[in-house]
Amino acid sequence: MNLERSPLVVAGMHRSGTSLVASVLSALGVDMGGRLLPADANNPRGYFEDEAFLALNRRMLDAATLPGDGGHRDWGWTESESLDRGAFERFVEAARELVAERAGAAGRWGWKDPRTMLLLDFWHGLLPDPFYVLVYRFPWEVADSLQRLGADVFLRHPEYAYRIWAFYNRHLTDFARRHRDRCLVVSGDALLDRPEQFGELAADRLGLVALPAQVRRIVDRQLLRRLPREDPLVSLALATQDGCAALLAELDELADLPAADLWCRAPLAARAAGSDGEARLAVVIPCFDHGEFLVEAVASVERSVEEPVELIIVNDGSREPRTLAILDVLRRAGYRVDDQENAGLAAARNRGIEAAAAPYVIPLDADNRLRPGFVEPALGIMETDPEVGVVYGDRHDFGMRSGTVDVPPFDLDEMLGGNSIDACALVRKEAWRSCRGYDAAMPAPGWEDWDLWLGLAERGWRFHHLPIEAYDYRVRPGSMVAALDDERARLPVLRYLVDKHGELYRRRLPELVLSTQRARTALFEQARLRERRDAEVREHEAQLAALAAELAESGERRRALSAERDALSAERDALRAEAEHRERERRAMARELESWRERVAFMEGTRAWRLRRLLLAIEKPFRRG
Repeated sequence: MNLERSPLVVAGMHRSGTSLVASVLSALGVDMGGRLLPADANNPRGYFEDEAFLALNRRMLDAATLPGDGGHRDWGWTESESLDRGAFERFVEAARELVAERAGAAGRWGWKDPRTMLLLDFWHGLLPDPFYVLVYRFPWEVADSLQRLGADVFLRHPEYAYRIWAFYNRHLTDFARRHRDRCLVVSGDALLDRPEQFGELAADRLGLVALPAQVRRIVDRQLLRRLPREDPLVSLALATQDGCAALLAELDELADLPAADLWCRAPLAARAAGSDGEARLAVVIPCFDHGEFLVEAVASVERSVEEPVELIIVNDGSREPRTLAILDVLRRAGYRVDDQENAGLAAARNRGIEAAAAPYVIPLDADNRLRPGFVEPALGIMETDPEVGVVYGDRHDFGMRSGTVDVPPFDLDEMLGGNSIDACALVRKEAWRSCRGYDAAMPAPGWEDWDLWLGLAERGWRFHHLPIEAYDYRVRPGSMVAALDDERARLPVLRYLVDKHGELYRRRLPELVLSTQRARTALFEQARLRERRDAEVREHEAQLAALAAELAESGERRRALSAERDALSAERDALRAEAEHRERERRAMARELESWRERVAFMEGTRAWRLRRLLLAIEKPFRRG
């Protein structure tokens, strides 16, 4: 194999570290393409994807997959996992032209596109002496990365992540076993831990000049998020995803840079259920067909609560097979799963809270995640102040949008106008019982927590805000709260809330009116201020226009003066040239005159000249006569 001219192809499941590997190869001198996919928020250092290869791979996968088969055709995966490889033949000539164009350049070249993983056999027959760098990553990290990516398809179908991971990595193991001498198999997770070892492999297997320190500088550990090997999500994901553990072990066995020491499949065992009364806290997770999300919610509780906790999952009549399978795995592992006929979110929360023995409860939606650092200080506030019924924190959004949302301190008048406190808060069970729990009779789901907060405020319970990120809120399409964005759906719920809490609204009506008047006054002041600013802006714009006209006129004058100056300068140069010419003529004539003078002087000095002068003197009197 001629390593100096061998093209390098980087492929692997999306979000697996292929961009990181390609960035290292690029820094080591491999030409990854002249026109690369630009960087964005999801890959700020760049994708290192040759747009020409990317476009061709997309066309081939589109031709090889069936429309209407579900899945994500752009990545070559559909629900049936069918891939018509015969459809690739029509693209052979376009692929050859692309290879010839890139191969003609000087130096080592290659490309990176995760989709290439499904097309390796196609490209292998067209490339001159190729070598492949095949990248894989832990499936739970890929699944989390896809959720943070915010793509609609993965927010609606979180189960796709593990299925696509298995699909791609089955292709990886199959191709690598058939072409072992031409493949370097690398764990993206191991690359973060051992960049120097990748540098050694790049030198030994790829023929690149790679200094360990150089590779270490290129590999930024912050580029890929990785959970500790003991994190509860690892065991939960492997227990609920059939075949992932075996395939991951097979990848590690095949890899040149494996990650076998960075994960382990610990026996799945639930935390103490707290039935002996030891736990102060219960976390209640209602679940209706959100099995894939549920695994992350459960793992977040295991990760975020250091003391004994009652973890109660309420299956609200789920029917989706994947959710039922996950619930069965959790139940067999010792997690408490209470089943009920589908009755809605409020009824599911009530059932779980009623069953809890702990005095404090956190309702956690199955598609959200509890964050470390909130529970302990919140429990401390509850224990020291019996008048506090709710302790809540800030939230971190992920999915369709990302970032921290600072929730304001509690203000009853603001709460009457709209809710800003999510259900994921620490609630005193006594306070919850005083309101008879969540209202399952509301006209539409989505605002049960707002109704509960109003009821608690009516009964005098206090709210305490902690400026801590308490939970991760998954912003996704099709949520219950999103359904209330429609005014026609929102109005009946608002009427229901106002009627139910009419005494509170009537009692606070003067304050609400004053607040409204203050808001209107503020708006009027803002409007007047805006009008004044608009007038100032218009005046400034008029001044700017006048200045622009004056500048334009000055520009014309400047250009005219500049032209006149150029003409005078040209005339001056012409006069100077003429003066120099005249000076040269004068000097020439002076030299000639001097020459004549010298000649005359010479002639005057001769005898003949003197005789001539004598004759002239003799003849002079006769001429007068």
